[in-house]
Amino acid sequence: MEVSKLRRLATWAVDALCVIILFALFVHTLPDRLVPVEHFRLLVLAISFVYYATTELVFQRTLGKALTHTLVVTADDNRPGSGRLLLRTLCRFLPLEPLSLLFSSRALGWHDTLSGTKVVYLNY
Repeated sequence: MEVSKLRRLATWAVDALCVIILFALFVHTLPDRLVPVEHFRLLVLAISFVYYATTELVFQRTLGKALTHTLVVTADDNRPGSGRLLLRTLCRFLPLEPLSLLFSSRALGWHDTLSGTKVVYLNY
């Protein structure tokens, strides 16, 4: 069963927190002034890409999806291949992509529709 927009929001919040924590840990371990403040935005994008790509390629879910009992599958409910998951991750960085969920009748964002994936609730 496809998940609700509220569950997608909860998943996003957990994943955003994970990215912020990873960013803080990474910056904390760097020597002072190694990465200029002007490059922090790029660093956050890189950490986000690695976080989403790695967790979805290895586990088919992020930490947020694990906590909300959801899973990424193809449109026909199969396990997505690595190419599809990488496309899904790349599509997350499209301008205005977060707004695509708000204006969708179903809980699908552009990163879902363009990659041919969806997020389903695991009822266990």
